[in-house]
Amino acid sequence: MRLTCFAALFFLCFGAASASGQQEQGKPYTEGLQVSRFELNGKLAKIFDIKDCEYISGITCRIHYNGVLPLPSRVFFIELDENGHPGPRVRLIYPELKPGETGRATFRIHSHPATIVLQGEWKGPWQNPY
Repeated sequence: MRLTCFAALFFLCFGAASASGQQEQGKPYTEGLQVSRFELNGKLAKIFDIKDCEYISGITCRIHYNGVLPLPSRVFFIELDENGHPGPRVRLIYPELKPGETGRATFRIHSHPATIVLQGEWKGPWQNPY
């Protein structure tokens, strides 16, 4: 009985140790998937910094707003494949940010695009994407 319990405990610990080597704790397993390149058009390039992207509910990234210009009322993105063919225009989900704040933006992608092009609209104050 002791030998059976020891063997079960050994295999349980060994399996957990080998699995933890494949994936960092708290991070989704994205080995083999390359995160898309981002292009921020016009004023967006002056106000936003996008980094630390993960495949969560599409692509979820940290977005930093520096406050140099007003926050856009709405932001959209278009997916481009390797050949530059565009996908549909999709609304970006991101929080209302104050100058200097960082939040999370969610890109609800439909494929694994090579490039994601962001476009902003300044038609009044920030509008909740929900």
